[in-house]
Amino acid sequence: MKKDTQKNLLDFINRAYLLTKDGLKAVQNRDFDSLVKILDNREKAINIASTFSERLALYPEQDEAFNNQVNQVVESIAKLDDIISSCLEHEKTKTQFEIAKTHKNKENFKGYNLNRLK
Repeated sequence: MKKDTQKNLLDFINRAYLLTKDGLKAVQNRDFDSLVKILDNREKAINIASTFSERLALYPEQDEAFNNQVNQVVESIAKLDDIISSCLEHEKTKTQFEIAKTHKNKENFKGYNLNRLK
């Protein structure tokens, strides 16, 4: 039972990792609709992995090699999350700049109302 739970935990942690990699590709390609779907699926995989982790907590003796393997995958996911967050922050800043530029151009264009000329 314990080995099956460990295997299932690793399977879902690895799925979460692969989905995170897919999320990074999506954000780099500016495919934000896909990113949302990918991250939703990743959240489901993480929730399932969490359930298996809770089951393993019932076994007081834990395999150190197994724990290290899980921790390595979790750290890899965290690193990719940092990159995804940076990419999203960059897109946010870029979008804010474009909005401000468009607003300024609109305001400048208002000054050229040819209907007011006599």
